[in-house]
This record gives sequence, C-alpha cells and structure tokens, in this order.
Amino acid sequence: MKRLKLAVPLLVLSVFALSACNEKEESDSFSSDSQTDALETAITVVSGQADDASGSSFAMQTKSNAWKYAAVENVFYGSASAANCGRAFDQVCDNATGIKTVSYTNCGITGRAFTLTGSVTLTYSNNSCALGVGDDVVRTYDHTISGPYGGAVQTTSTLRSNYLGSQYGGGGRLTHTSATVWTMDILGKHKIGTRNGRTLFDVSAHTTTPISVSSTLSRSGRTISSGAIAIDHNRAKFTAVFSANAGQPLVWNSTCCHPVSGRLDASYTGSITGSGSVTFNGCGSAELSKDGSTRTLSLSYCE
Repeated sequence: MKRLKLAVPLLVLSVFALSACNEKEESDSFSSDSQTDALETAITVVSGQADDASGSSFAMQTKSNAWKYAAVENVFYGSASAANCGRAFDQVCDNATGIKTVSYTNCGITGRAFTLTGSVTLTYSNNSCALGVGDDVVRTYDHTISGPYGGAVQTTSTLRSNYLGSQYGGGGRLTHTSATVWTMDILGKHKIGTRNGRTLFDVSAHTTTPISVSSTLSRSGRTISSGAIAIDHNRAKFTAVFSANAGQPLVWNSTCCHPVSGRLDASYTGSITGSGSVTFNGCGSAELSKDGSTRTLSLSYCE
C-alpha cells in the first residue's frame, strides 16, 4: 500500500491509456464486472467520509489487473503539500460559518498527464469545526480528474437522478452520537466516467439505513456492524443494497482503506436480481457468494 497525503481518490480509467478502442471492446469492458464496481463504490464512499472527517492519510490500493480503474502510483510527490492539493480537513476553519474548504485549479499530478479540478467542502454544525459528541459535519464535493485521450472521472454530490428517476444529492453527513460511535448518512453521491464525451460508467450511492461507525473514525480499529447503502449502477440498470452484518462486522486496519475482515449481506434488483453475501478476507480482496457460486472480487481503488 502507498500511504499518500492526497486530496481525493486519484483514479484513471484503464481505457485512458488506449489510443483506440472499438464499441464492442468498450461494451465488454463496461459489463465485465459491474458487481465489483458496485461493491467498490459502497466501500469507498463510506471510507472516504470517515477518512476525510478524521484527516487520515490516503492509502491507495493498486491492482494492475483492474478491469476498470488503474490507481496511479507515486502521484503528487512534490506537490502533495501545495495549498491547492490538500485535504479539506487540513484547511483553516472559517469560525463564522464552521466551514473548511479546498479548491483545486488544475492541480497537477507530478510526472503524469492528469489534472484535478473542483472542490471539497466540510460544513460543521460547530462553528469551531470541532466534531465533539453531538456535533456533525456534512461533506460535499464536485471534482474531476482529467487524463489523456479525452478521459475524465467526475465525483459529485450535486442533486442528480439515478436510472429509476429518483434524485439524490447532498454528499454525506457524519454525526458524533456518543464517545465511540458515529452515525453516517450518505445523502447522495455520484461518480461518472467519460471519454471524449461518451459515458463509460455512471454510479450513484445513498444510505437506506444510517451506518454506525464504532471504536474510532481512523482506520486502525474502525468497525461497522449496522447500516445499509444502496448503489445504483445507472448504465447496467441494477441496484445493489449492501447491509452490514452484526455477527461479522466490517473491520479496518491502519494500512488498508478497505475492510480487511467482516461481511456484507447483498440484495440485487433490476437487471441483476437475487441475494448473496460479500466476505472480506484481506486488503483489497472479497468473496462474493451468490446464486450458488463464489468468486473473488478485487477492489482496485480507494478514496
């Protein structure tokens, strides 16, 4: 794992690196593992919300065989400390409004043909930007990573419809409910990948039941044993709902931005139907059991 002090998940579509790709290849790429796509979205939105509120360093999981994403190694070295490339958490608090924000203006990725543009804002209920018991923070964002060959990945919390016509937006709210418990509500998040104006992927996320984070917000010891998140795969036209399992809670460690153990129960509606379970068995690896079969899902990026 690379532990980097970065601003946002630095992802590039593997297809960015291709100078040409026909329609069939792009369609096959899109449909090859949409269930991995749904699981990655669920985990990264939860991890990203907790990491940004706790100021955790980024730890990027790199997998060369990722079908859809290729996380960039050794990025932002030399520019990570620049004012326009930091985390919102690390910015100065506006004590009149309780806001921390960071804006990215073509924040360059050192040695790579990628730039980051947009913003992330943390709005605290406490004007001193503290997150004590009883306080909450809302995380909103709209940023785009642009790469070669006309590729771009936009992550936004603006109000937007899913494939069913329901609208979600607002980012995420994290409430410090007791000394060692935080409640997370994902109000609405969207991630859209395009190349030369053509949409390659489009996913949306929101919680159906608030997620309970216990022990600590930081990765080391972070535990989730209740809550559910719905992922709408707007191109494949299915919805996956992942629910935490109280008997096998999700557990993180200090060096991985994905859970390293625990289980999620999953249900699918739309173009994919049925139910199953996802068991995490180490950093970046999970087993999906569904319809009488089991296969490994490799998680390829973090947030």
